[in-house]
Amino acid sequence: MPIIDEACEHSELLNALISRQSLLSTNRMQYIVYAAALASQNKHVLHTIQHLVGDITINQRKDIHHAVVRMAATNTYYMAIHSIDLSCNIANAMQLAPLKELDVEDLTSYYYACIAACLVNKGYSCLNNHITLLRSCDESDDSINMALRVTASVLTMCQSSFNNDYFLDN
Repeated sequence: MPIIDEACEHSELLNALISRQSLLSTNRMQYIVYAAALASQNKHVLHTIQHLVGDITINQRKDIHHAVVRMAATNTYYMAIHSIDLSCNIANAMQLAPLKELDVEDLTSYYYACIAACLVNKGYSCLNNHITLLRSCDESDDSINMALRVTASVLTMCQSSFNNDYFLDN
């Protein structure tokens, strides 16, 4: 099979995964896949995601933007700070605005976007906190697991897209 066919195959696999699940609403699924694609910085996959799950509203874009950008800062910082020994106060070290000031439209979906971005960024210290927040919103472990699986599927699409670009250019 030619390499380029894999991109279509991975898109079909994500579509099948999304369409067979009943744990996450369309809105939550959109937050997850858009956040994963944005955090991956892959425009091709972002266009594929838009085709698969539809466009999102301005308010959804704002929520997802906040989640992805905030995770870019906090994931990086907290992964570093937890691996070194500094004696300083790390509470709100990044001085981000409190979440309540961001006027997030759907807090639960926002937390799902955060876990997607955490997976992309490998921000596992933050990931656990967002999973705890999802549980406090009465989200089931099965729903959280589905979000992790969907995010992993988007990451597979991103990797395949990068590989195709590299191999086709060389």
